Amino acid sequence: MDDQQTWQRALRAIDDWHRGLSEECRTQLGELIGRIMLLKEESLRLGLAAGSAEICRTCGGSCCRYGKYHVTILDLLAFRLNSIDPIANFDNFPFCPYGGDEGCLMPPRFRPLTCVIFNCDPIEERMGDDACRSAATLEGELREQIARAERLTGRRLGRPVLLDYGAAETAGQIVESEIPLDKGCINGNH
Repeated sequence: MDDQQTWQRALRAIDDWHRGLSEECRTQLGELIGRIMLLKEESLRLGLAAGSAEICRTCGGSCCRYGKYHVTILDLLAFRLNSIDPIANFDNFPFCPYGGDEGCLMPPRFRPLTCVIFNCDPIEERMGDDACRSAATLEGELREQIARAERLTGRRLGRPVLLDYGAAETAGQIVESEIPLDKGCINGNH
């Protein structure tokens, strides 16, 4: 199975899994995803204020190499809950399949955590101490919200989609990212 097939399989499986959650759980998860998306935008604004657009354009996106593993189950859920089909072109390897000539094709709030929190040295040098502390605080808040979503659902939503679903396919299993279900809200436990 190639990356594009794994991607499509993951989209279908995530949709099916989400439909299996109780209504209350879907509502709570949607609220958490909304908060995560706002925190991502806030985090990206710090880099933009320091000139990241210019720096990244000059660099050509070296940090975007091998980006195919950055999109997580939670990221795909955010797209799906907002009725948006994420774009992925896996023919660009080793470059990020979610980017193009103009840079990242994902709206800032939908970008993976790795892409949102990473600031290279030239960006951090321009950010200054206060902005760097704010970025660290935002990263902590993002990670906590993701952990809350995982506790709520009983699923490791921060796992990379291609690794999670690709590994499951290789092993002949459905998905390996489950947390014990008694801690989640699948099938109406919440």
